[in-house]
Amino acid sequence: MSAVASKPLHYLGIDLGSSYTKFAVLDQAGKIAHKAVVPTLSRRRTDFDRQMGLISERFSIARVCSTGYGRKNVTADLQKTELICAAAGVSVFHPVRKCILDIGGEDIKIIESDERGGVVHFFMNDKCSAGTGTFITEIAERSELDIAEMSELARRSTSKRVMNSFCTVFAKSEILGWKFAGTPIEEVARGIYLSVVDRICKLPLKRDLPLYVCGGVIAYHPYLGELLAEAIGTDVHVVTDPQYTVAVGAEAMARNWKAGIPAIDEPAKRMNKTLGGA
Repeated sequence: MSAVASKPLHYLGIDLGSSYTKFAVLDQAGKIAHKAVVPTLSRRRTDFDRQMGLISERFSIARVCSTGYGRKNVTADLQKTELICAAAGVSVFHPVRKCILDIGGEDIKIIESDERGGVVHFFMNDKCSAGTGTFITEIAERSELDIAEMSELARRSTSKRVMNSFCTVFAKSEILGWKFAGTPIEEVARGIYLSVVDRICKLPLKRDLPLYVCGGVIAYHPYLGELLAEAIGTDVHVVTDPQYTVAVGAEAMARNWKAGIPAIDEPAKRMNKTLGGA
């Protein structure tokens, strides 16, 4: 993207997730100037191209960093893994040592991050969709639940009943049994959330560190954060605009990049220790 001299410089982070693509434009001081989300690349790329055109018209973009599953499929100056960008994105606004829980469409990431956004340790649950956005969406559809109403419905129930099946296929069969038994829809919604919480609690969370939650799932299912806090017995901090956290982290990588630092990361390579490293 060519810079227009009359406009102040901005930096663009693009997070191409499994379900949605998020854009974050920040200025040189790290203030968000623009954000947007579109369905992840379709064959026609119409929504993506329209958003890129709008950004080009409004801003002088000095550097672009792409991240997410589709990061290699767009033109960018840098390509960084979601792990690095999630840590960087949370650290833009929360520069403390922390544990980050990123619940995405197809995986769950647990990241221990230092104050500067470097990745210390990480764990990825990417072999199964249990507890992810895909799991919730598919079970909700089988339950005839509107995703937009799930949190409010679940909040009305006090049931402790948990969906026992982590596997999406088996969970669909289990939820049919609940429907045949006439289980109230509020109890179904809460049971789905409790199943996700149960799954997360079995993962290696760093409970001695403050926990920050990001990702599209917590953005659309806020009550999930409340149930998680009850289950682990500590505060759960849901970051502002959690769906855009990784895109903001990609922007931070672009803004802090320095000549001589590798522009492309691969998952097998050592995780970076600072916002500008790789």
